[in-house]
Amino acid sequence: MRDGSQLRLLNLDYPTEDDLERGAIRNYDYMGPTKLPRRNDKTPELPSGIGQDLMPYPGYGFEFSNGLNGHLTIQLHIRGDDMWIKDNVDLYVRKIQKKATSFDTISWVEDSDWTYIATWSRDIALSTDSSEGVTILNLNLK
Repeated sequence: MRDGSQLRLLNLDYPTEDDLERGAIRNYDYMGPTKLPRRNDKTPELPSGIGQDLMPYPGYGFEFSNGLNGHLTIQLHIRGDDMWIKDNVDLYVRKIQKKATSFDTISWVEDSDWTYIATWSRDIALSTDSSEGVTILNLNLK
């Protein structure tokens, strides 16, 4: 979420994988235009049919014009019958930036490396049963 508005809903529980069991460690790598469609922030969309040699924004990804701190929230929402204990959640991003790709060309280029952003380490119980835990948990980047 950016400033309280949902940018994308992504699933963390895959029925074919034993991914949220005690001791499980899993990376969720959401990248590219199919998983992270373009979501502009303060850069206005160009009108339909109008293009530029270098678009004012990349073709995919989430723009945070004022940075991530104070604007990014990861919302965890449990839906199943099982209780889940959220332990460590580490956030890494791959930035998309304007870079010179030749002596006279600038392009939008995705970083090849992940940049560490934050860790939420406090154990919190999530459950659809309110006596066991919360149903929705917001991880706010401050």
